[in-house]
Amino acid sequence: MVAINQQHNNQNGRTSCLTCSTSKIFISLLILASALLCMSIVLAAHLTIDGNLQQHEEIVLEKPDFVRSSSLHGGQNQQPSHAVNSPSLDVGDDDLLLANWIMKQRSVINNGNDDADSPQSSTITPSLSSLLSTPLNFTPGSLPLTQLSTLQHCHVDPQIYRNHLKGGIGQLSYSKKYNLAYILIPKSGSSTGRYMMMTEFDAVEPRGNKAVKEAMNADNIIAFVREPLSRFYSQYDEAYVRTAPWHNTQNPYYVDPNNPQQTSVHPFPFLYENFHSYHDYEDVFCPPSTRRNPNSRRECLFRPTKEDGTLAKRLDRFVLEYDGRTPYDVHLILQVPKLLSKNSDGTSTHITELYNTTNAEHDWQLIAKKYIGQHAKFTKADDAKKSGGVIEGRSYPRRFDKSLVGKDTERRICLLALLDYCCLNFPLPSNCEEEAKGLSCTMDYDEERGAVRVQPGVFPDVARVKAL
Repeated sequence: MVAINQQHNNQNGRTSCLTCSTSKIFISLLILASALLCMSIVLAAHLTIDGNLQQHEEIVLEKPDFVRSSSLHGGQNQQPSHAVNSPSLDVGDDDLLLANWIMKQRSVINNGNDDADSPQSSTITPSLSSLLSTPLNFTPGSLPLTQLSTLQHCHVDPQIYRNHLKGGIGQLSYSKKYNLAYILIPKSGSSTGRYMMMTEFDAVEPRGNKAVKEAMNADNIIAFVREPLSRFYSQYDEAYVRTAPWHNTQNPYYVDPNNPQQTSVHPFPFLYENFHSYHDYEDVFCPPSTRRNPNSRRECLFRPTKEDGTLAKRLDRFVLEYDGRTPYDVHLILQVPKLLSKNSDGTSTHITELYNTTNAEHDWQLIAKKYIGQHAKFTKADDAKKSGGVIEGRSYPRRFDKSLVGKDTERRICLLALLDYCCLNFPLPSNCEEEAKGLSCTMDYDEERGAVRVQPGVFPDVARVKAL
């Protein structure tokens, strides 16, 4: 009996020990699980914070790191080099970009030696008003803004450019069906734009104040702009032919052989010296000796010029003598004045999209898909091409030899068109970069309007000829 009791007690002891061991293991596992849970919570919180910070950093960087797309805003691709992150400055992205860019420009001007008390040395982004307490000169095309944003900051001096402003805003093409208006700017793809609006968007060109007002109140207003130097050559070509003494259509300088009392004298008569007819002009860029058939002029229309420098030299002289302020033909008017409001305050009108003629065909396809839909096929334009129709504004080569135009002439053209370079954020062409210091833009702050103003740092004038 004692042996049985002892065996029973030993069994109970082993059971108790087993139970005790099991409890210890369970408690250990519970502690381990709790520790792992705590570590997971801490790690998750840490990752969440890091993720939020990383996401915030990416958002801050993505805002200024846009590409200046020609399909949205026009101009060459360009990325701002830095961003401004200042929660204390409750302003738009453009203002943040400008503030940071201005501070960098000031630092470069000061060779990186900012005063301790200067606005840019502060950890809080200063206001644009304080940053521009003194005007800032900069190189055309260097702003960290799209062409459209730059245009919205543009100021056109109403006195200096008054003759460019006389015509008001450019001619319009309006599609009521798609609530879309297009501003036509001569020599900036306007012929193609007019055709596309009419054939693909069922647009009309409004006449009368009421119709124009309706078009200008459209929710979507677009325009195309062109590199100023390239455009100037086309402007000159167009104005040359339209104001030639033999051209008798809407030409105040037409010389009527039956009217000896001609009153309107061409401001640059040397352009047509010894040219009494179009054939005289044609014989210069298409000499009979260079034609397959000297007695036929048919090949002259589309053949590259064979001029000997006579026309290029006349262009050189015109550019040197033209003051850039008094265009004698509508095709010589700058682009920016055609994009201004009718308030005569030198500010731009409401434009929602600004494109560049460099990618005009591609951009018109994007516009069609945006407003007409993905099914837009440009069937009417394609039919016109297949049938030999011309939808491009210019279908013949230049009559002067561009390779014979002097570098000084091109630099002078950059000065004449500096308003477009500054206010459309176009970079200067290579031949004009050497004169970058003399061809600068300026930025200041208009306290009355509470806005940044961008305009040319110098203005065209005959007196500038010797300086350049």
